[in-house]
Amino acid sequence: MGGRPAVENMAGLNGKNIIVTGGAGFIGGHLVKKLVALGANVLVIDITIIENCIFVTSGSYKKTKFELVDVRNRSEIERVFKEFNPKFIFHLAAQALVGNGFFNPVKTFETNVMGTVNVLEAARNLKYLKGIIVASSDKAYGKLKTNSAYKEDFPLFGDHPYDVSKSCEDLIALTYFKTYQLPVAVTRFGNVYGEGDFHFNRIIPGICEALVNNKTLEIRSNGKYVRDYLYVEDVVNGYLFLLSKIDSIKGEAFNFSSNDNLSVLDVVKTVEKSLGEKIKYTIKNSAKNEIPYQHLDDSKIKKLGWSSSHSLKTSLPSVLEWYKHDFYKI
Repeated sequence: MGGRPAVENMAGLNGKNIIVTGGAGFIGGHLVKKLVALGANVLVIDITIIENCIFVTSGSYKKTKFELVDVRNRSEIERVFKEFNPKFIFHLAAQALVGNGFFNPVKTFETNVMGTVNVLEAARNLKYLKGIIVASSDKAYGKLKTNSAYKEDFPLFGDHPYDVSKSCEDLIALTYFKTYQLPVAVTRFGNVYGEGDFHFNRIIPGICEALVNNKTLEIRSNGKYVRDYLYVEDVVNGYLFLLSKIDSIKGEAFNFSSNDNLSVLDVVKTVEKSLGEKIKYTIKNSAKNEIPYQHLDDSKIKKLGWSSSHSLKTSLPSVLEWYKHDFYKI
């Protein structure tokens, strides 16, 4: 069941100090919610909190500690890490948008590259740290000349700001294991969707916004770009699954994928079929630096016992309901 037994039985996290950078964000909020349910003492580091984010609406904000700190601030990161003395760290904080990377490369590199260095340097000075999971991306691989699935031993070939920042972050994380024996593992996910994503220029939130507000969906690409689509709960289970295996997998990177490897227009059709609603859309074809085809080979993590448990067809109704009732009710 998608690595759930190992995750649900992580009684060893009860009472443990865990830091989540980017924990007030979309994926981070879901991860923190799960960690709280497992009884962990969680410290969230982020640069902002949105009023109706998952971190707040789930009640996690009241059950965790929070530090308003930018990962670019090395001295503050070191202070927080030293004071909290975590057993485990999840590093999710990032400038997470390809388009923003194009328009603001400096902030992207400072956050994704040097922010990661700051986190790993602070972690290196922790005496009792047992594991750190660093969130990379399928974008770290860059563009392939053929439409084949990415494997973990492929070179990291980002060639535009966001992609390069992820290639660097990925390599830096593994460098800290090889050089300093820091217990690091790296995750590479495709496109993550689910409740609580406020980036409406992404296709799933964009579709939900269009349906809720009865507006025309603007597709930034030509509609033919292919991606993996992975439900956020599978992502959270993936993070925790790796943490449960940290002693045997540190120093390695892992792809996480699903059976939903679709073009943007195929996603639209899938949503229409799943929800029984027609989506009005227009193709802008204005996207910059996008990779035409990406699919992750996740056979490596599957051999350890993880696999995705959700699909777009089964997950979309609840995701749309969240945008209808939870996001817009505040």
